[in-house]
Amino acid sequence: MVKVIDENNLVKAYDFSSVISQSDADSACKQIQQIISSGNYYTNSPRYQTKENLFARQDPVWLKFRMSFLFAVFMYFGREVRVGNMQAWSFMTNTEGAEDRKSLWHHHQHVEYPQMMSGILYLHIPEDVNDRDTCGTEIAVGDPETSETFFVRPRDFTWFVYPSKLWHRPGIPQSRDYRFVLAADVECV
Repeated sequence: MVKVIDENNLVKAYDFSSVISQSDADSACKQIQQIISSGNYYTNSPRYQTKENLFARQDPVWLKFRMSFLFAVFMYFGREVRVGNMQAWSFMTNTEGAEDRKSLWHHHQHVEYPQMMSGILYLHIPEDVNDRDTCGTEIAVGDPETSETFFVRPRDFTWFVYPSKLWHRPGIPQSRDYRFVLAADVECV
């Protein structure tokens, strides 16, 4: 049986709908499409993942995404924490370019210190998905082969923040239309 959560003690949701608008999400998607069209993306897993650090872009829309992610991380800890390197990237997924999901399990923290935190914000979920609950992100509490997994129910304009050491993978592709995800990492020192 598929388990779906809104948030839990590991993955916490922070709604920024009072700051981030549909126009912001649309602008980000348009810029991401331009980056992909220019060839500035990785061709390995997952396909169509931008190479550049989107948080380094000077467009005001990226300031909103950058600052909202940082604030969400502070809220996760319940206090302001010192941060180091912070980066963001995006990827586009659909059914036509779908890869074997089993090969997409990964995590972002490969050393114990500094602690890293990750975030996911859904910029665009296609209208015609069959099951919105499973089109977001799947997370494993431990090793994905032997541990419980759950899907995070996507919400618009919401950062989902979690420790980078958690294994995760993109949700189930369900549309020919592209799903756009903004992902971010930050070192907490």
